[in-house]
Amino acid sequence: MKLLFENWRKFLLTERLALKPGPNGWDKYRELVAKAYDEAPIFDQNAVSEFEAIEPFVEKMFQRISSRVEVQFVDEDPYPGPKEMCQDAMQNGILKIWNGGTEHQVFDPEINLKLRAVHDYMTHCQRNTDFTLKGEIASYNAHMKTVPPSAAGALFTEVVGQAAFFLDRGYFPPQKIAILPGFDFVNVGEVDPEITGYILNPETKELELASQPQ
Repeated sequence: MKLLFENWRKFLLTERLALKPGPNGWDKYRELVAKAYDEAPIFDQNAVSEFEAIEPFVEKMFQRISSRVEVQFVDEDPYPGPKEMCQDAMQNGILKIWNGGTEHQVFDPEINLKLRAVHDYMTHCQRNTDFTLKGEIASYNAHMKTVPPSAAGALFTEVVGQAAFFLDRGYFPPQKIAILPGFDFVNVGEVDPEITGYILNPETKELELASQPQ
């Protein structure tokens, strides 16, 4: 599947979902993404430039949200869920971010923490999305409207890849510097049948084995 980044701005990123809920819809997609994340290398040198392309976006957006909310980096996980986090941010003007687990092979700890703050405020709070796969994909789509095309693969790994792994396996995965093959980073839900073994049926909005007749 060739991603036509040269025609990037011709794509309209929306919340219209390509798949429907259920075992052959988003559940199967979550499983495929989690598998790809699990099989991806811990560090792929060829992916570094895509992760580095995220950094200017993070700096710009962190400066923007800092004019609206006071970001506090704290030692303990500050909220039981997105509802409490966003109430604090939107009503009290305070957004607390856990400052642990900042080890990253490309981002320094400051960038990593700023990315968390940008992600939580811009998507979960401003767009009222939860921590489900649907919520994280909506968050990813929101980021994609502002990041450069060269950052798409890295952003998919950071947001959709990690969320899919956690929701599928029940624990947080190791941080990986890699681009996940077989997925369309613009039209989320589309997969490459030659890599994943599945194909999206646009009529049923389900993923089918690629060997099945369409």
